Amino acid sequence: MSSEKPPLDIHLAARTAEAMALPLMVCRSRKCRRGPRCRWYFKATNEPCCLRNIDPGQRAIFDRIYEDARFAREFLGWEGPFFKALSGPQRMRDDLAIAIARNVPNRWIPKRWDATRRAREKRLAAADRNFEAQGRGDAD
Repeated sequence: MSSEKPPLDIHLAARTAEAMALPLMVCRSRKCRRGPRCRWYFKATNEPCCLRNIDPGQRAIFDRIYEDARFAREFLGWEGPFFKALSGPQRMRDDLAIAIARNVPNRWIPKRWDATRRAREKRLAAADRNFEAQGRGDAD
């Protein structure tokens, strides 16, 4: 059994790198920095070349965000306890993952995926309004 990771999805890895501002901040390719879009990647692993210019802690953050976005691309639209957080760090991670996955062309059943994303946005907006109303009621 090989311990090597499977190749990354090119589009998803590039959008994740862009969300972290890696093309602008650490990429050595002028085309990426000026874009600022991720355009330079290793063909064998499909990983953006700018990942070679970050430290292991930053790489761990990239890997976590990439896996969250991959999960969002594959499972948003499925029934289950996915992407239900209404506040806190998990909601922020879900928001980022969905924003990255939204820009990837090969999502799972795009119409259903987008409908679920819109329904989630409405649910979160209602939760935010409810939270604000409760906060104002306590202050009075």
